[in-house]
Amino acid sequence: TNMMQVGNLALMLCLLILCTQDPIFHCINSEGQLFTQHCDGQPNSEVYSTLSMVAMLLYWALLLDLTIFSMQISAFTLVCGRVLSELGLFIGSLIFLIITFASSISALNHNCSDFTNIPAGALSLMEISLGMFPSEHFHQIQEEVAVLLTVSLFIIIVIIFLLNLLVAQLNGAYGAVYDDMVGYARLTRGSIIVSALGGISHKRWERYLETLGFEERLEFNEGDVGLAGGIQVTEPANEHPTTVENIRRFGGSTSPAMPWPAEEHTHGDGAEDKLDRLEKIILRATKKMTKKNKAGGTSSGQSQSQQSGSSARSEDDNESDH
Repeated sequence: TNMMQVGNLALMLCLLILCTQDPIFHCINSEGQLFTQHCDGQPNSEVYSTLSMVAMLLYWALLLDLTIFSMQISAFTLVCGRVLSELGLFIGSLIFLIITFASSISALNHNCSDFTNIPAGALSLMEISLGMFPSEHFHQIQEEVAVLLTVSLFIIIVIIFLLNLLVAQLNGAYGAVYDDMVGYARLTRGSIIVSALGGISHKRWERYLETLGFEERLEFNEGDVGLAGGIQVTEPANEHPTTVENIRRFGGSTSPAMPWPAEEHTHGDGAEDKLDRLEKIILRATKKMTKKNKAGGTSSGQSQSQQSGSSARSEDDNESDH
């Protein structure tokens, strides 16, 4: 993909710069051990260590191409890429709020050392957002009422409102795009496979095609020989049940020189359509019969109960007359 190509380019540039800053190359002419990293003329090691960290991050990031071996992991990776926009909106809102509250707190007349200026206040608010602010420094904030109210408002907006809004956005975006990402994961796997086929030799590809047996005819069912040029995959019969025959059969010669037979469109007057209509009529009739039987059973039960109740009342009346 384009992102992977950009990552490969960035990794190549980092490795080239690392070669120019490698302390082993700079210490070749120095006295002492042959492959030493400590000599008098070595360059700044901070640049080398920082670029080494970036190169290692790029190495591991490029390993995301291996996720194509699992459709679930590949779909999850694509979903993470799609919801990064929601995370970017959250980070942008957080930066805006940090700068806003740091500027307002720096304008107050207070004695808090953590909010003496805008950079110090922004750093302190960022630590509060990430949960890294020292708990001992809150005692100093509590002594200043205006600073305490402003920091409390910042915590309510960022931690309670903005963070929960991010969770809701990620949940909604994940549920909306995950079903489509399974298809995109298959397309990504297909594109990588197609790009890898360019490096295979023609002889090796021909040998591989011979092992697939595309010339052999496939069986639709046992003894029902069909067409060639495919790969047969079996599945349980009850996995995808169907009552309509999807294979259209035509009588006559099977010569490739013969034209393909034209399918007759009878506009609902064919035998198959008549059978379908007859089947629907039978189904509707059976449903009506079952409904009538249920209604007759309930009405007969009610009449029997009414007759038994009336006979019981008549016996009671006869006993009262005696």
